[in-house]
Amino acid sequence: MLLERLDVRVKLATFVAIMAALFVITHPVGNLVLLAVLLCALLASRTPLGGVWPMLQPLLLVFVLIVTVTTVSTTRITRPENTRVLFTFLGLEATLGGLLVGLTFVVRIVVMVVATYAFAISTPVDDLLAVLAGLHAPAWFSILVTTALSFVPTMARRRDLIVEAQRARGAQVNNTGPVSQLVAGVAIMVPLITNAILMADNLAIALTNRGYGAARTMTEMRDLTFRRCDALVLGAVILLVSAATWLRFGLGYGAV
Repeated sequence: MLLERLDVRVKLATFVAIMAALFVITHPVGNLVLLAVLLCALLASRTPLGGVWPMLQPLLLVFVLIVTVTTVSTTRITRPENTRVLFTFLGLEATLGGLLVGLTFVVRIVVMVVATYAFAISTPVDDLLAVLAGLHAPAWFSILVTTALSFVPTMARRRDLIVEAQRARGAQVNNTGPVSQLVAGVAIMVPLITNAILMADNLAIALTNRGYGAARTMTEMRDLTFRRCDALVLGAVILLVSAATWLRFGLGYGAV
């Protein structure tokens, strides 16, 4: 995977730039263009995207709720042409601008999930610790960040194991319908939360055994090197953010 060869500082800068571009452009079309550029870049760098859909699948209901609520709201609409009423239901007026705002929120969440996934699977914990050590970050903050990044995929694997174990015991964990899914969720979440508490306890014991807190500074595992490909990617990211800012504030595009 070519993304793993990039300097972690370039990946961090790219991640921050993507988040900045998301909130500069407030129109769903502009954010969809950003999503397409991100996906093309990940595919070109041979980054596996098979883990993105399992992360997005639980959010589908949230996406529907977001679009439903914002469609009948006009508080974030700035352009008069977007106040056009699409339809009326139970006294609530669904506007074009409200629909666009909801779609913008949905696309933003998708981009955040994809960018976070790509960063997590391509960045070793040692590299991230080296950056935090170079920034003189407190040891507790470094441990917090790196543990959070590794905890999410670990818990996802534990959840899959719990689902298989519950299915082997005869639990109906794939039933359709909100009530059935709620009952099945209890059978999954209770052992998952218990497992998370045990993992946190084991992590605390491991940190104590390794002398966590005994020294003021962390040990750097290796030196970070900035190569030509890193400079090219960083330059492309700066151009992308500059273009998004110019289109939004210079030409007035990308606003609802």
